[in-house]
Amino acid sequence: MNTRRFLSVLIVAGAVLTACGSSDDGAAGAPTVSEAPAATGGETTPAGSVTVMVAADPTLGDHLVDADGRTLYLFEKDQGTTTACTGGCADNWPPIVAAGPPTGGEGVDAGLLDTAEGIEANQVTYNGHLLYYFAGDQAPGDTNGVGLPDWYAVDPAGNAIP
Repeated sequence: MNTRRFLSVLIVAGAVLTACGSSDDGAAGAPTVSEAPAATGGETTPAGSVTVMVAADPTLGDHLVDADGRTLYLFEKDQGTTTACTGGCADNWPPIVAAGPPTGGEGVDAGLLDTAEGIEANQVTYNGHLLYYFAGDQAPGDTNGVGLPDWYAVDPAGNAIP
């Protein structure tokens, strides 16, 4: 990993930890990560469909991604389909939303895909978990959200990858 990328990841991770850290009232909030682009790939296509697929990573293993290869995450503090990620947290962890029913690509159990009212209406869920992007993932295949407290990539069975 080159020094510039390493420093970028550290800056983003610091901002995310600040934004999604616990407070006495359990609410998450704080600054937005200005260096990271808003989630765009796979969110809502012109036809309104979202496809969830499985990708392989040599370190992480098989995990869920959108049709553009962007890693999908779950938030351990969510209570089912009730989000615990609001305010600044939602800026750093935008939801994946669909205008219609999401579809599953190869390796995805379509029976585990659904939508719920999370941060936004029609937030995609898998195995009962709301799914999110990480604003610090700059390109398909990035997994920069892995290792941040309470956030996990999702395996094909719909479980958090520790």
